[in-house]
Amino acid sequence: MANVLLILALLLLFTGSIIIVVLGIIGTYLIIAGKFMRFSPPVPSSGKVKKKMLAHAVQYLEKHQNLTITDLGSGWGTLLLPLAQNFPNHRFIGYELAKLPYYTSKLRALKLQNIQVKRLDFFNADFSGIDVIFCFLLPSAMQQCYDKILPKLKKGTIIYANRFPLPNIEPNEIVSLDSDYETFYVYKI
Repeated sequence: MANVLLILALLLLFTGSIIIVVLGIIGTYLIIAGKFMRFSPPVPSSGKVKKKMLAHAVQYLEKHQNLTITDLGSGWGTLLLPLAQNFPNHRFIGYELAKLPYYTSKLRALKLQNIQVKRLDFFNADFSGIDVIFCFLLPSAMQQCYDKILPKLKKGTIIYANRFPLPNIEPNEIVSLDSDYETFYVYKI
């Protein structure tokens, strides 16, 4: 009995150590990404924000045909893929630099004809034909969007900015759920 208890205690200690190391690696990555990278780490939108933002966007997408919708930092595709499935008459483009989320969303998008997932820095993309933009980016990247992307957009483009607003421009609508972390901004250029 003592041997079994000893083995269980060692197993628990070993498992706990692995969990602490993995959480430490993830935490370090998120801290470094947040401080030194201009793009957000691949963190999906919270369920409540995503649901509300999708509902808001669906109202717009249902009223229009043949739109081009893009997600800047599309991550795992949790926002863009459901929209592409439900709106086959629209074109969707996701941009993601992080390898694992890119390959995952690219694989998930294979069955859909109306979506492209690109591993490309979206600051180098062509925005002249974009009708709707989704983004969940750090404030420094939102500043770059204001400086580099906004001037390229056509009049009437809709922007959904999750959590962090575009600087120097008033949103047309602010949708706040339970906290600042659950807020998104809607702009019409």
